[in-house]
Amino acid sequence: SDTVDPNKKRPNVIAVINEAFSDPQILGDIETNEDYMPFIHDLMKNGNCVSGTTYASIVGGQTANTEYEFLTGNSMAFLQGSIPYQQYITRNGTYSIAQILKTRGYHTMAIHPYDKRGYNRAQVYPKIGFETFLDVSDFENAELIRDRYISDRDSYKKVIEEFEKIRQSGQPAFIFNVTMQNHSGYDTGCFTENAVRIPGDEGEFPNAEEYLTLIRESDAAIPMLIDYFSKIEDPTVIVFFGDHQPMVEESFYETLAGKPLTEWTLAEAQSRYIVPFFIWANYEIDAEENVFTSANFLSELMFEKAGIKLLPYQEFLKSVREEIPAMDGSSWRDADGNWKVLDTSQPILEEYWRLQYRNMFDKKILY
Repeated sequence: SDTVDPNKKRPNVIAVINEAFSDPQILGDIETNEDYMPFIHDLMKNGNCVSGTTYASIVGGQTANTEYEFLTGNSMAFLQGSIPYQQYITRNGTYSIAQILKTRGYHTMAIHPYDKRGYNRAQVYPKIGFETFLDVSDFENAELIRDRYISDRDSYKKVIEEFEKIRQSGQPAFIFNVTMQNHSGYDTGCFTENAVRIPGDEGEFPNAEEYLTLIRESDAAIPMLIDYFSKIEDPTVIVFFGDHQPMVEESFYETLAGKPLTEWTLAEAQSRYIVPFFIWANYEIDAEENVFTSANFLSELMFEKAGIKLLPYQEFLKSVREEIPAMDGSSWRDADGNWKVLDTSQPILEEYWRLQYRNMFDKKILY
């Protein structure tokens, strides 16, 4: 709408999908010897942001499917068992928010500090509107965590460096950063000192403790991004979320829930698909907490909250979200918080599936 402040119509957009980032607290009371995400917990309560939980359609792997849902607004509920990056993205101009922002004059860039061939990203990113893609080979002397993966800190340093370059050109930036630091497995034993511990269960869940220690490292890296962008003049929005929960000891989840996995209800089983998110801006936005959404709705929500003009498909997603605030690969949650098994014969879902199909395959889509 034209009531949006015209200077804010093209804020820079920084999207961070943080590998395996989640908050196990949502699964049950977890006692740890320290808060493993103090910065995020505080930001979500007191920051200028919209925050809450977003549902992924996956657990423990297939990062690319969460990326796909976020970038396209399409739902994996209609694409069960597939990996769209490897099967469906075959032509240039395939619909995504990167295409939308590119046609609005943004420089669109993807950064992933691992091999660019993973999940076919090197082929897919240009087809969905990314002009540049930096991978592990673009990082020099990077800091490795657990001697394996490039740290979140170095990932964000690269985001800031590249942003500076784009800024010189006078274009707004869309930078999409998929991190790598917290990738499984969690059995390296690299944090002998100073790990996050679970009092009373010492040594019971070494994978969960290594995982929580990584989350603490991730949490400590985020202020670098927020501090940097809060000091710059250009309006900027940062959306941050995890791609899926980790695979750690099953017994850890059973202990949190207080019962074996086989006895979990539908709603309890869905809690394995929850990851935290926040949408923060360096200008005033309508702050809100405890928002429930899912990865397929998150970019639309971000456009809306940041005052970026929506396309018709995004307007449609906004209307679906009023009826179905969150959905994942198999179920959906109604406005009262009840979970139901997904039934695509429901009129709004049937329409969603039709529009999604068109969005995936229609060659005449105009941005």
